[in-house]
Amino acid sequence: MNGLEMEEQSDRPRTPVSTLWFEFLLEPSLLDKHFASENPDPPISQLLVQFVDQSIKSQGVEETQAHVRKTHSLKLLALQVAANFNWNLKILKQSLPLYMVHKVLKDFVETVSPTDLNIQPGNDVCALEDYVLIALTIYNRWCIQTIVDSGFPTRLTKPTVGLLPNGANLNVAGVHEMVIKTVRDTLHDSVSFLERCLPLNRNISLPTTRSFVHPTTDECLPKDMIDFTKGVQIQKEEYLCQLCFDLGGYYFHQRELGKAGAMFERVVALLPMLSGDLIYKDIDTSALDGYLAACGRPSITKPSGLAMVQQVEQCASQGYQGIVDLLVEDNAIQTLPALYREALQHVLKGSEHGAVGRQVAMCNLVRRHLTNTSGNCEQLGLLKGGSVEDVKLLAEIIAQTALRCSASNKNKLKLLVRFLCDDKKTCSTILQGAVRKLFTDEELKVLECKPSLQATVSVSTESTVSHQGNVALQLGQIEQRLIQSNCADEIDQLLTTLRKIAPAWNCNSICKKWQIDKSYAFILDGVGNKKTKDFVFMLLVKAQHCAQIKNYESAKSLLETAHNTTKDFSFKLSKALQHEILYIELLRASDRQRISGSHVAIANVTQRIHACLSSAKSDRDIPPRAQIVEKCILHLLNSKDWMAVLNVDSKESYVQLCQLIAKACKDLPDLNESRRPARELWDTLTQIFSAGAAQVKRNISGRPVANIHRDSAKGLSPRSVFLRLVDQIQEPLCLSILLSCIVRLHNLLKDDAAVELSHDYVVLWPSTITNVSSVSIDAVTMTTSHMLRHVLSVDPCQPSWLKTQADSHYANNQYAAALQYYLQAALVVTKFFEVPVPKEIWNEQVYKRMIKCCTNLKCYTQVAILCQFLEPVDYATAFKSLQEKTCYDAMDALYDCIWDVAILEFLVFNHNKLNELDKKQKAIQAMNTPELNTSNPDEILQVAIQKRNRQFLRAMCKQYL
Repeated sequence: MNGLEMEEQSDRPRTPVSTLWFEFLLEPSLLDKHFASENPDPPISQLLVQFVDQSIKSQGVEETQAHVRKTHSLKLLALQVAANFNWNLKILKQSLPLYMVHKVLKDFVETVSPTDLNIQPGNDVCALEDYVLIALTIYNRWCIQTIVDSGFPTRLTKPTVGLLPNGANLNVAGVHEMVIKTVRDTLHDSVSFLERCLPLNRNISLPTTRSFVHPTTDECLPKDMIDFTKGVQIQKEEYLCQLCFDLGGYYFHQRELGKAGAMFERVVALLPMLSGDLIYKDIDTSALDGYLAACGRPSITKPSGLAMVQQVEQCASQGYQGIVDLLVEDNAIQTLPALYREALQHVLKGSEHGAVGRQVAMCNLVRRHLTNTSGNCEQLGLLKGGSVEDVKLLAEIIAQTALRCSASNKNKLKLLVRFLCDDKKTCSTILQGAVRKLFTDEELKVLECKPSLQATVSVSTESTVSHQGNVALQLGQIEQRLIQSNCADEIDQLLTTLRKIAPAWNCNSICKKWQIDKSYAFILDGVGNKKTKDFVFMLLVKAQHCAQIKNYESAKSLLETAHNTTKDFSFKLSKALQHEILYIELLRASDRQRISGSHVAIANVTQRIHACLSSAKSDRDIPPRAQIVEKCILHLLNSKDWMAVLNVDSKESYVQLCQLIAKACKDLPDLNESRRPARELWDTLTQIFSAGAAQVKRNISGRPVANIHRDSAKGLSPRSVFLRLVDQIQEPLCLSILLSCIVRLHNLLKDDAAVELSHDYVVLWPSTITNVSSVSIDAVTMTTSHMLRHVLSVDPCQPSWLKTQADSHYANNQYAAALQYYLQAALVVTKFFEVPVPKEIWNEQVYKRMIKCCTNLKCYTQVAILCQFLEPVDYATAFKSLQEKTCYDAMDALYDCIWDVAILEFLVFNHNKLNELDKKQKAIQAMNTPELNTSNPDEILQVAIQKRNRQFLRAMCKQYL
């Protein structure tokens, strides 16, 4: 190696060497430097393990003065590291196995306590010295936390091979059990000591790393190793807050809910008193909130979903007084399930509830926007140009929600207002009230600044004057305004200006996407006045664009202007534009019906639809576009005007499909009269789903690589047309008939009773298919899923549809999703299980499927409880599930939901056999409830069963919804 290489090698940074544990023993001052370093190596938690481990190993060595000094130094090093963690028990339990935490805390107590310390039951512990009091408090807090954690074995930190410095694989299971037994034996003393600390009325000193002095000679006494002046003061409120929280958790574990609630309420009272840097308190506010809710005490953050549901149900019982205030509050805190709110809106829709239904719908609209629910923008778009009352109501709800919600949600509300302010009419309405407070003055100027017609014209005129020498620039500016404008008067002014600048200008040159119907274009080509021709053309293409973006008011206004303009030169085109106006009104009514759930009336709609459809057969009129005819038929169908649909004379496939649906619906609920039209619908759909001829796809070498199935040509229409038609049907009866038919076809093709899907109107359909191979099962399966998505988007609270969706998830082994929809189906029928679930919703088959779902999810306690719903009770499945070792539900916390005494007796026997004494005691307590006494009258037993039934199903909803 030459000199240059040696020089380069010397410039390389040296790899840092880890500090070994005995170096701190030789030079204790290294520990402060180790604490101060950014990335200490070894980590501080690992260093604590090494100190405690070496301290334990040194206990079996012959005691000499040097050995005693070493042992004391190791103890002090461990205590210094624990003090660096501010004696945080959560960190200590995560860093050390159980027996090491016990060792550290015992050493802490022994080091700071005098040798003659003797605490009797009647002593005033608050008079103890600070270090002694805090050491005993921390140790006894850890004791009661260990007892609570022992009820949940997964909470106890177990050592691994990596935790042991010497690399030995030490089995400490016996040591853990011994520590827990020791703590349990002294548990009464620990609780008593902590309770006697509650009257403390002074600040207290907490030892720090500098409070521990290493021995300088072999003769140093323990009291010489403590410097009581180096502690840090903690507020008495901080000390008591942590103490009350730990005692409350212990009382809750012991089911002493009264005492637990009192402790947690004291924590809530102490929290506002805390100030400055808190180094001792370690309270999880979400856990505190959960404890308060479980103890029936008011929450510190927000009411639980169940509490809010109870408030809403109370409002419902009082005629829905104050329901809007509750929903506005829930918009900010978002605790009510979205499905529950949709169900509430579904119940209140219609004229019988008046303005309350509209208010609830607007509250839900804001909630969906805050939670970014898909499809909300489309619904909000309908408010643009809508009724002034709806816009004012929405503005009021936005303002009320903004007063309660967080900063991020306020920004979402501001985005919502900006979205609505794109429409001039909506902007002027929504910014009149309290919504203005959301925005600064500069933001309001931007929102309220809408370019007027006069300003636009003046800008165009000024541009014309200032750029007289550049015609192309003038044309470009005016064309840009034409593209942006949806105002008929403005378009007229711009076209007049254009004609002055460029008489030969052609409006088709602006945008290639601007196209109108060929029959309309043919008539416009014969118009002599080019300006009128361009004006009508622009009105038509702008109306098309407004209809696409769901700005129906502007589209209708543009078409009405075009209709009035064409009266002078073409009666045929004028009449055709009336059909276009009808089409816009039908689109608007369809979208509003999809949002509100109620039918929207249109003036003289039946006569206008018949006039439109008659034009399709007249040679003297322009035939209405296929989209218009389809929308007319669908409007009649969604309006339940069966006879009007049947009287339409057309050979179009979508018309015939609508007529078949109308026939099947007309005679319901008389099932006998509906059998024949239902059979016609069945035959038609079977043909639509007929399997087409399979074509073989080959690669470049000629080898077959795949089979491609085309749609059959026998059907009345392609499947794509049928699905497009289904997506536009909003009438629940029509959707139920179609869904029932498709599901029946699906069940017959699958031919598996274990995974059959439930559906309505079972007796209408055939029980067999003549030629199963002629029907594409893949197409039927895909259509079933598509229809389920559509019907639930129309009415997400229809119990039979929710049940079918649950069956579909169950058939696809999606067990959690299946449970979710089974619970939703029952929830909307029973108003959150206020009444028993009807058997037509949950029959024996549904309970068995729910049992299988819970079994596959390894929720075996839930399986046992669900077995009680069967008649007779399925004891074999229940007993088998309760013997499973791995369980992912609440286990013994659900014992209060069991009402079958035989199952409770088995639990007692099983826990006694496994020596699970705590769980055995819980089962005994549940069994000894007086209301479950078999000698009680049937009325009392039924009340007890319904109470536990309701409690369990609501707990299931909390887990799966």
